[in-house]
Amino acid sequence: MRILFQKSILAFAVTALVGMAAAHGQGPEKPYPSEVEAVTRKVADWQIETYIDMARYRALPLGLEHQKWRRTKKYDDNDWTSATFHLGLFHFAETIDEPGYMEWLKALSEGVDWKLRWNPKGIEHADDHAMGQLYLDLYEEYGDPVMIADLQSRFDAILEDPEESQKRAWFWCDALFMGPATWARLARVTEEEKYLYYMDRQYHLSHSRLYNPEEGLFYRGGKFMKNREKNGAQEFWARGNGWVYGGLVFLIPDLPPDWEGRQFYIDLFQEMSLALKRTQRSDGTWSMGMLGNEADYPIKEISGTAFFVFGLAWGVNEGLLDHETYEPVILDGWKAMVDCVNEEGMPGYVQGVGAAPGASDPGHTEIYATGAFVAAGAEVYCMIQSE
Repeated sequence: MRILFQKSILAFAVTALVGMAAAHGQGPEKPYPSEVEAVTRKVADWQIETYIDMARYRALPLGLEHQKWRRTKKYDDNDWTSATFHLGLFHFAETIDEPGYMEWLKALSEGVDWKLRWNPKGIEHADDHAMGQLYLDLYEEYGDPVMIADLQSRFDAILEDPEESQKRAWFWCDALFMGPATWARLARVTEEEKYLYYMDRQYHLSHSRLYNPEEGLFYRGGKFMKNREKNGAQEFWARGNGWVYGGLVFLIPDLPPDWEGRQFYIDLFQEMSLALKRTQRSDGTWSMGMLGNEADYPIKEISGTAFFVFGLAWGVNEGLLDHETYEPVILDGWKAMVDCVNEEGMPGYVQGVGAAPGASDPGHTEIYATGAFVAAGAEVYCMIQSE
């Protein structure tokens, strides 16, 4: 495979590209496409090379430091955490035409027999649906029906159970990344509208409960609505909103162009984009509590930021967001992300698994953050290349 590059060569390339940019009077806020590609490859390759040992780098959720197993246990290959990296890597691989990454993803999926993760909470749990997006992507790439057989069987079972199909399944905002795009993509690939209608119903149920139209942001869940920042503002968790925003990027392209429900999702994406522009910090990131004062979040965190940069750049590339208005926001966010990548290629300053603002530090990362990073790199690369 071509995916494990010589680190010394890659490091030299990144250094050289930065030097070229400076020589041409162009600072890091306006990198060359080749510079964006190089640092994104560096992050992707680091995650692949350390994949089996991912627990070593993982951030501990605030208040759960006693759970030692979190330092030794690798996430499941078809868990939502790992699936986020796989989706980001596929998106990057398509963008730069890197078949080695595709083959790695295919081999990994074969290792779990193309199955969704089983969850004792029930077959409708969205966390276990995220990996289905990758199976559908690879199915369209390779054309083997085995790749989506378990996924379709699982979703059919949900639809055939009146109790499961009618209840509100996506009651936390993270689910809007894990589930909707999988259902919409299956609808497009199979040309069966039943999957699209289920997705749309569930999305609207979650939106009506969790979305704050005045702020253009989502609460993480019902029990978090009363939470307040130190300055009295309501609590809107950055990564939670990142899940929703990144989920829209994966969802909207799979919606039928002439479907009457499509505009709702585009409007939502644009409303959230305005909120992101309004809440970006002076350092280019977004505070974990998006409406909190910067001083109350002295340590930056980039998992939410990476999802936001991914979505904003995609919106510009697709013509849904004004280039002149949003490019400075994107480039400031991208620079902040790149500044958090260490010499080996690990993006630090990542909050661990959680449900609200917590802790972050430069020495820890999470595989979902590398997924958001490489997805963002793909879109920033496209944005700059087209200029």
